[in-house]
Amino acid sequence: MATTLFEDLGGEPALRRIIDRFVDRIFDDVMIGFFFANARRERIKDKEYEFAAQHLGAPIEYTGRPIDVAHRPHPIMGGQFARRLTILKETLEEAGVPAHVKAHWLAHTEALRATVTADPEGQCNAPPRSKP
Repeated sequence: MATTLFEDLGGEPALRRIIDRFVDRIFDDVMIGFFFANARRERIKDKEYEFAAQHLGAPIEYTGRPIDVAHRPHPIMGGQFARRLTILKETLEEAGVPAHVKAHWLAHTEALRATVTADPEGQCNAPPRSKP
């Protein structure tokens, strides 16, 4: 019988532990933590759990706002998106997530890049300087 990625991960207890660690890390991160200054940590943990559980195949409904709507008010740069992705990857590795689950999760997150940031390439190039 086929299993879901959610089941391969270890179900709700494993996913809750991963999400708790991940959200704590992004809230406390010097590069991206400021985005969460007005957010409630427990609410973000709940929504991240629902979102991850759903894309990992659990019969759980994501009750948050659509990803583009939730992120539109924030000027998220490509480098900041990449930082969140790095924290996710490190968290999944620390938790010993099976390779196939980790690959899916990271690819799913990467696929959202253009929805989350208007700077999908993450170049962060400075504007050209005018000559005096």
